[in-house]
Amino acid sequence: MFSLITSVLVGLSMQAVASLPASAPTDVPTFTAVLAAQDEARRSLYEAIAPSIVSVTSYVKVPDDAPREGRWAIADESPYPGFARHLVASGILLDDQGTILCCRTPLTLERDVCAPLVDVENSAGTRYEAELIASEPTINLAILRIRLEGGRVLEGMRPATIGRTASIRPGDTVFAVGDPYGASRTFAPGVVMALPTAACYQSDLNGSFIHCSMTISPGAVGGALVNTAGEVVGMLVPPPSLDPLARPDPHPYDTFAMQVETAVGVGEALRAKRSNDSPWLGFSVLAQEELRVQLHDDAAFAALRKPARGLYVHDLYEPSPASKAGVRHGDFVVEVNGRPIESVVDFQQALYYFSGSSVPIRFVRNGEERTLVMRIERRPPEANRQ
Repeated sequence: MFSLITSVLVGLSMQAVASLPASAPTDVPTFTAVLAAQDEARRSLYEAIAPSIVSVTSYVKVPDDAPREGRWAIADESPYPGFARHLVASGILLDDQGTILCCRTPLTLERDVCAPLVDVENSAGTRYEAELIASEPTINLAILRIRLEGGRVLEGMRPATIGRTASIRPGDTVFAVGDPYGASRTFAPGVVMALPTAACYQSDLNGSFIHCSMTISPGAVGGALVNTAGEVVGMLVPPPSLDPLARPDPHPYDTFAMQVETAVGVGEALRAKRSNDSPWLGFSVLAQEELRVQLHDDAAFAALRKPARGLYVHDLYEPSPASKAGVRHGDFVVEVNGRPIESVVDFQQALYYFSGSSVPIRFVRNGEERTLVMRIERRPPEANRQ
């Protein structure tokens, strides 16, 4: 079905015109056929992705003596006695076990305390209580798990089809899909305005996101950025903030999406570690292909002494575990605690898996290998920058 959707969206005008009789006029009827084909393709795309998108609601405890005057008996009550709705956003279903990818900020209260109760609701209105498994404040990411107790199953829900950021280019059509509170739904078409300049978010949050032209509501954050094949290529997020506790509303003029590789890859490590912190070493990295693109000089890239695999140390923060251990700009990191580092996701995952530990990290500098031992620490707030 997705291949059909893609072919309709990409080759729309040609297909619509070709389907008309040879004697058909090529003005209004042709235009009408094109619009009808577009509508049908969008409907098919929405129907394919909607079962993978959920509404995510956090709740706060209401004091027993809270006044009840001025409330609607049903509309202003939550489904849980003694609790009131706090914030509502969206989420993406990742698997049949009820793992949900979403944003962190809608799940937290003042002073960064986690909400005592969270649930998810599918597009048909069925609710499930959920557990916060782990979260990441720097990139505003959280992992929930639906509680399937007493033999309960996921009704009317289907895991999302995960794509790749490499499948889209600036100018491509994409769709923002979210499920805010109430009857509203977000299905907003737009185009890719800019791709990430680097996959690593350690030193540049802004540059690690996909930028798109559509506008979304606050309740759509945590939802999916979808390509024309119906694949999730990003998770919708609010504008990045230097304050991880801030809750900025989406911009009216552009929308940010976290790369799906980052969201899923970091989410996998968060689930294993069950962490709610941001680990760091104090340096950012570039994949070798990203380095080649940034150099704008293939000959210079070819002449660079580099290992067959590994990531280029692009930026360095002082003071940090890395700067104290002697890491330099231009080094290549090839291994963390015995784990080969071949992609940016490998590096990001290693930070979570070994956070709070002192680990050996192998680097290559000017063709020579060296191993440095450093502790993966909690990321300090002053390291955040846009």
